[in-house]
Amino acid sequence: MPQVAIRGFAAVFRDDRQVTDPATLSSLVPLSYADELFSDYLADANLDDALIDAIVPSGKLRFDYDGESTVLRVSTEYQTRRPLTPLEIQALVEYTKAQWSDGIGENWVAESVERVGYCIQCVTFGDGLPDEYPWVDLDN
Repeated sequence: MPQVAIRGFAAVFRDDRQVTDPATLSSLVPLSYADELFSDYLADANLDDALIDAIVPSGKLRFDYDGESTVLRVSTEYQTRRPLTPLEIQALVEYTKAQWSDGIGENWVAESVERVGYCIQCVTFGDGLPDEYPWVDLDN
């Protein structure tokens, strides 16, 4: 089954101060937020019906760490019934970024403090991000 993975960064905070030390970041992963699936809200985002129908129930927030950065990595992976077109992939990227900053991402920010003791927030914009952000990995 084809897969579309959308990947980016997540910042970690404690008491409104960003946590960047590798030991702490390493201790938080692997980590995921599986309470909600991104696919559950596709219809609410006014996406094309063909795109909505192409995605099977999937899409959790997952976090990992590369051992040296000052942030975690975040990914949301969708399983699809067919390969998506470039326009559909772009629409899915925009939808995912919106969910990272609001919606599921906002719910996770509230939950992360209780679950792991740190506020973990997906990065959707800001200085220093590459032009092509977030990244998309396709497994067709």
